[in-house]
Amino acid sequence: MSFSRRYAECLAAPLPWIVWAALSVGLAVSGPFGSYHTVALPERLLVWSALVAITLGLGLALRIWFASAGLRELRRGAGLALAVAAFLTLPIWWLMRLAFGPEAPSAVEVAPALFCAALGLSAFRVGTRPQPSRDGSPRLLQRMEPGQRGELISISVRDHYVDVMTSAGLVSLLLRFSDAMDETEGVPGAQVHRSHWVAWSAVTGVERGPGKLFLLLRDGSRIPVSRAHRAKLEERGLI
Repeated sequence: MSFSRRYAECLAAPLPWIVWAALSVGLAVSGPFGSYHTVALPERLLVWSALVAITLGLGLALRIWFASAGLRELRRGAGLALAVAAFLTLPIWWLMRLAFGPEAPSAVEVAPALFCAALGLSAFRVGTRPQPSRDGSPRLLQRMEPGQRGELISISVRDHYVDVMTSAGLVSLLLRFSDAMDETEGVPGAQVHRSHWVAWSAVTGVERGPGKLFLLLRDGSRIPVSRAHRAKLEERGLI
């Protein structure tokens, strides 16, 4: 999936907007870094809303990049927090200087604040995810009723839903495709198309057509493989 599509999916979810609203109001009311005494509440709300929007927007882009790098959750969260502090400290400090004047905090004060905020948001995001079961099954299965859980076969996008095929049948979940793929950890598989992920253990063969390539899965389905992902099949000796 392209970066722009993953970014659009993240913005379509309610959590970033909830976090933006909560942080904007909280910072405006509390008036940190001396802004409570030097800037009126309406102006504080405007300034902090803009600063939080910029920070979350750029931080979200960095999170998507770190997710695509295939890092484990702990390293991803720590790396993201360091990247946010490294890349956003000077821009945010400059904007705060414009908004608050001499009362604005120094860059040395802004950097740890950004680091802690990014680390806290990563921890919150991890904490709100379904946890793996004791038998080591992927988090994605924990979103299903016990009778619907089975061995993962494939995941496909359908509007705002993902259709998850398991050995127990098909289950539709209201979930972003990127998050669904993140929750397959522990199951060897890969995205083979902008709208499809497959478990390698479910692949029974390959079918070629005029300019097209499909994976045949044990449930009888045919999953298209885009040119951008064909190298993954070559690495496994499937083509």
